[in-house]
Formats: sequence, C-alpha cells, structure tokens
Amino acid sequence: MTNSSRSEEVPDANRGICTSSRLKLLESTLDSIDEAVLVVDRNGRTLFLNDAARGFVGPDFETLQPSEWTTALGCCRDDEVTPYSTEELPLVRAMRGEHVRDEDMFLRRQGEADGRWLRVNCAPLVGSDGRVEGGILSFRDITVRKRQGEVMQKFHLAVQRSTDCVFITDSTGRIEYVNPAFEATTGYSAREAIGQEPRILKSGLHGRNLYEKLWSTILSGNVYSGTIINRKKNGELFHAEQTITPIQNSGRRPSHFVTVVRDITELKRAQAREIEMRLAQKIQQSLYPRGAPAIEGFDIGGAAYPADATGGDYFDFIPLADGRICIAIGDVSGHGFGTALLMAEARAYLRSLVNTTFDSGEILRRINAFLCADSGAERFITLMVLMLDGRKRRYTYASAGHLPGYLLDAEGEVKSIFDSTGMPLGLFPEYEVETRGGPPLTPGDMMFFMTDGVNETQNMAEEFFDRSRALEVVKRCRLLPAAEIAESIYAAVREFAANGPQTDDITAVICKCLPGEQA
Repeated sequence: MTNSSRSEEVPDANRGICTSSRLKLLESTLDSIDEAVLVVDRNGRTLFLNDAARGFVGPDFETLQPSEWTTALGCCRDDEVTPYSTEELPLVRAMRGEHVRDEDMFLRRQGEADGRWLRVNCAPLVGSDGRVEGGILSFRDITVRKRQGEVMQKFHLAVQRSTDCVFITDSTGRIEYVNPAFEATTGYSAREAIGQEPRILKSGLHGRNLYEKLWSTILSGNVYSGTIINRKKNGELFHAEQTITPIQNSGRRPSHFVTVVRDITELKRAQAREIEMRLAQKIQQSLYPRGAPAIEGFDIGGAAYPADATGGDYFDFIPLADGRICIAIGDVSGHGFGTALLMAEARAYLRSLVNTTFDSGEILRRINAFLCADSGAERFITLMVLMLDGRKRRYTYASAGHLPGYLLDAEGEVKSIFDSTGMPLGLFPEYEVETRGGPPLTPGDMMFFMTDGVNETQNMAEEFFDRSRALEVVKRCRLLPAAEIAESIYAAVREFAANGPQTDDITAVICKCLPGEQA
C-alpha cells in the first residue's frame, strides 16, 4: 500500500467491495484523523504517510534512508539534546519485530529554536506468512501537554518547598491538599487537615463581618487578601497574611480555592519591638544631660553611645542648691523599653532624693527600696553616685556594684580607685551600701568613670579593650577638654574593634580639677 499507487480492483466476494476501494476508504480514513500514521517496509522505504504524518516529517522523508532519520528529523531523547542512534529509533525497532508503547520523543530540526514532543507507538508490519515486512508508526503531538506538565511539576515542586502554607479547598470549603509548610506551621498533618474546613484554624478573635466579606469576595470570583489571626493545633495564635484565589470552571463559577498563608508573627513582633525601641529611645535620650553644668574650678563632660536604638547606660550631672554637683553613672541590665523605663524611674528617684540628703549611700538605699517594691528582681542596676563640693574640692561617693572609677594625677597616673561599695540595685530589699570619701583634689587631678561596654569590647583576636587601654587613652588625652576625652575613649574602642558590630553601650564620664586656689 502506497499513496502513489493503487491496487487493481478485485471484487470482494464477502462484502461486495473491491480491494482498491477498500484501500481508498482506509487511506481516506487515516488522512482524516489527527493521529499521524507512517508505514515503511523492511528496508525503510515509505509505503504510506497520512496527512498528519506528512506535516511532521516533511515531503522529503520518503527519500531518506533509516540511517538519515535521526539527523533529518532531529530525534532526541528526554533531555532534548541526546540524539537517538539509528538502532534505537522506535520505528527501526518495530522493523525488527519489537512493539513500542507510548514512548516520548523530542524532535528539533536543525535551525529550529523550539522543538516538538511526540508520543510514539510502533508495531511490526507482519505479512500473511507471519514474517516481519516492515514497521508501522503512529504518533501525536503532545508538546502543549508536555510543557504544561513541566510547568505543573515545577509549580508542585515550588509549592512543596515553599515556606508559606498552601492549601486547596473545593467549592464547599473542604480541604483537598496541604503542603508541608502547612503541616509545619499549623501543627495539623495532611491526614488531619484533608476533608476538614479551614475553620480548624479559626482563632475566634474575628467577628462575623470579616468572614462574610471574605466569602463574598471569593464567591464573586475575586481574590481576597488580608491579615488574619489564626490558631495552631496546639492553641498558639499566629498572625497570617492570607490570600485566597478562586479557580473558576468553564461556567465561570468557582470550583476550587487556593489559599496561601504567610506567617508574619515574627514580623509583627519585630514591628512591635521597633515601636517599643523608638519610644524607649525617646525616653533614653531625655535622660542624658544636655550639657555639663558650669562649676568653678572644674571641667566636667560625658558621652554615651548606645549599641542599638536604646541602651541600658545612663549618666547624669545634677546641680545642687548649695553649689555642689551630683555626678552619676549607671547601667541597667538588658535593653529595650523596659530597661529605658527602669532607668527613667531610677533617674527620677535620684533627682528627687539628692535634694533631701547629701549622703550617696542613703540615696542608693532608698532607690533600691523603691525599685524592689516596683519591679522585683527581673532587672537590676549598677549605679555610682558622687557628690562633689567644688569650693572645697572634696567628694564623697557610693557605688552600687558599678565598675571601678579612677582618680588620676596631672601626669595621668592612677592615684586611687573608686571601688564598688555595695550590691547592684533592685535585687534584694535588705540592702547595705557604704559611703566613702577621699583627700582633697589637687589641680590637674582627673576622675574617670565608665561602663562595661568600654573594657569588655573585643577585637578580631578576641582580646578585650580592658581598663588598662582605657586609662592609657585618658592619660594620652588628659590635656583635652573633658567632653573630648570622653569622645576619644569611644573612638579608641571602636578603632580597637575594627569598627565591627557594637555589642554593648559605651559610656564615659570625665571630671577634671582645674588650676586655682582651694577654698
């Protein structure tokens, strides 16, 4: 049977139709179907091509030898690159007597940007004597389906690996599919969720209006987006950005709903912390003195550099009615809004108490009593309070667990140390702290106080800046104004850390005794 020749008309005794007519009817039938059909003899010579096949292989196919089929048609394997060898071609295998079922083949002719996918079936052409006389090939174009399948496979893989929860419900709201992220986030396994309604996530914190709006939106074919508070299987609440997309059928009615849920609980918490930090920053900034008070015979300065928006360090200069000045430096454990409030509370107590007593130890005892009554032992404060009489050039101080301070002479050498005289504040209601004094200050003397962000800063070699380096900076810069010395300490610490992340607040206070007669 060929397209170009027809057999002589031989009457069919059984059906009354001649053989040539039957062949014409068969050819006409094969030409009318979408399936491509190709028949070759045992040598690969074309016996028949229907119209669908001719559109694929081209008019020159009948002149080709089997060894030329792969190159001429661009026959490739699943990777769309590796060519078939002649012996591997499905039609050649059929010519050897093999049956080939539903094998996918990729065709990309030379010069074509895109190729086509075929689903191939082959069978041997067997003669009346049972011998293989050739091969029959049928195939159809599955390019669109193949590409869609690849897209769906990628989509499925993306959904499976997504960190967002994805679940699909039918038109009645019954869950048909959940991805692994749904299980990880909500605590419900796929087995527990499928067949249920999304109401298993309902927190009970939203009114009916929200859900009525949601259903009204998606049933009308529109996408719903909103932030909803959901509940996990263990009862824990979580905030979710939720998008529900209706999938419509041919009748333009929703048949399924695809819901994507992104857990934004941590984002919400971060936003809350950011708001808290901004409030705390305002509080913290209001605690620092805007400038050092002028006191005859002294130059006083300080600088504080928080590690983040709000820190736990504090320093203060409080002028007193009799001409004396209170110098304070402290550090609250922790960071954040609570820390800022606690320091603001301690500052308020301090500023109130310095007008009722000049005894630094008594001031710390009273502050401790207030803090223990108000805040318990969740946080504590180290605080040094020094009373300076500028006219007599004398001082008294008490230190509630704060870092040692230093008294240096005019050459920058340490004369004495302001050691801690009591426990940190806010830990124990029963509290004792000692008030200490020292000899009169002499011209050129300098008091230096700091917080642990100075001496505990580390460099890349994990070495600490330590107190000796801090004292060396003060000694080297001793002729500068007090405020500039404090700033120089910060600059030296940051240089030591190679400008790496600042992990703690850095605060320094300097009080210089200037030349002049003692009262």
